[in-house]
Amino acid sequence: MLPILTPEQMRFADRYAIETLHISPAILMEGAARAAFERIYPHMKSHAALSHRSQLSIVILCGSGNNGGDGFALARLFSHYADVRVVWIGAKEKMTPETRMNFDLLATHTIPTLHCTSETILAKGELQRLLRDADCVLDALIGNGGTEHLRGVVVDILREINATRRSDRLDIAIDIPTGLNAETGKAHVNCFRAEITVSLAALKTGLLLNNAPEYVGQCITVPIGIPADFLNKQATVRVIEEQDKERMFQARPRNATKHDFGSVAIIGGTLSMPGAPALAANACIAAGAGLVKMFTPSAHSAVFPEVMTELLRVHTNGSIARENIEILQRSLEKHSVFVIGPGLGKDEETLAVIREIIARVREEQSLVIDADGLRAVQMDTDMFLPLHPHTVLTPHRGEFARMTGINYTSIPDNAHTLASQWAAKLGCTVLLKNVPTIISNGTTSFWNTSGNAGMATAGSGDVLAGIIGAFLAQRNIHGWDFTETVAMAAYCHGLAGDFAAAALGQQNVTASSIIRYLSDVFPKFQRPHWL
Repeated sequence: MLPILTPEQMRFADRYAIETLHISPAILMEGAARAAFERIYPHMKSHAALSHRSQLSIVILCGSGNNGGDGFALARLFSHYADVRVVWIGAKEKMTPETRMNFDLLATHTIPTLHCTSETILAKGELQRLLRDADCVLDALIGNGGTEHLRGVVVDILREINATRRSDRLDIAIDIPTGLNAETGKAHVNCFRAEITVSLAALKTGLLLNNAPEYVGQCITVPIGIPADFLNKQATVRVIEEQDKERMFQARPRNATKHDFGSVAIIGGTLSMPGAPALAANACIAAGAGLVKMFTPSAHSAVFPEVMTELLRVHTNGSIARENIEILQRSLEKHSVFVIGPGLGKDEETLAVIREIIARVREEQSLVIDADGLRAVQMDTDMFLPLHPHTVLTPHRGEFARMTGINYTSIPDNAHTLASQWAAKLGCTVLLKNVPTIISNGTTSFWNTSGNAGMATAGSGDVLAGIIGAFLAQRNIHGWDFTETVAMAAYCHGLAGDFAAAALGQQNVTASSIIRYLSDVFPKFQRPHWL
């Protein structure tokens, strides 16, 4: 798992390395530059638009802070392999000792420099010529302290970068694209638009939130000399990686039975909405649950034959009637995981039944409350249901607004903090559907970065609920952490959507195709050999 740090946490990590571990700032800066160079240069050489060039022309934009110092050091490293020009802003007098040292080394390596001010940048036209002729532009203007609130010469430079942009020029940001808020991901209108962002030491929160996907491009994290263990301890937010999936999904025990992988009950649907619980159930069995039983008023014709179905009685509007309460209560003794809500509808009698079932789910069982099931856990004081820690709520932003009373328009910008706050308040795990999706238990959060816009289609959320149910059903035999299991389900759901989009195109992704491509998500195991 990759740690994600706020800018303040990153500054604390820098201070720890310098003051406690006694790593000099100059060594950290050199380590950052060298690590970035070792990732960037091979990419330049293999880049389709640049690979035929005998010598690359590189422009490096530097501020007078430590991000600029990283840029000055990079210029020295690149100068052995490319034609390098440095454009810098600010004042030498304001540079830290290590930044000034790397700036002075430019002269000893005969690397040309151009000092830009608001008065000279447009008048002479030299910056424009450099940018027009460059094969690659590296942005090291501001870095970890950056926000969307820019003024002066930086804005002028960004305008020139945008005005001279070419499809065959490679634009790379060092640590944070200039104009992007390193904490919130909000962007200035002229924010540097990178094809690659090289984040130093750890991912920053602002690289994943709000406007960030438009400007960050491919994000690469490189070590700079701060111990990985310390960075992991600092982080309260993490991102699931492919290697985490490989770690979690080991070969199943040879003597396992279906009962070892859990029994999941899917409760939902109406006569007019049989598809939602069917999608959840199909996803659940496809994601590895040992047994799946669907409790619903009407069985959809596309339900997998492996899914058991118990048809429930309905009242006149086609939703689950109260007379099913005994059947549902008996299910509490037979299943380890409950997925409640897909296609459930808004009927108050049905929601009253669901509230009774939710209240009876034991703490050793897992509970996924999704879609219309979330209406049963409204935050009104007379309807609030206490939730045990093995509960996950999966609202999209509209459902979250309805549940909490928070204004819908404020949720996208604050989803990462809201999910954590409400998870802590409710004592459960909250999966808030957002970009990125936020999964939090109030103490630890995961941000899911898999998935694509093609998954914004009917039934995709039902599939996610089913995958979560399946993974929670397998949690005990594998010894998985509850919230990490939910995060892994979100990751695999998004990954299946990515495989579907790659094969079909985003326009043709459907909820059923996400289930179909789940088979590409999981590790393949060799057939065991007997004597």
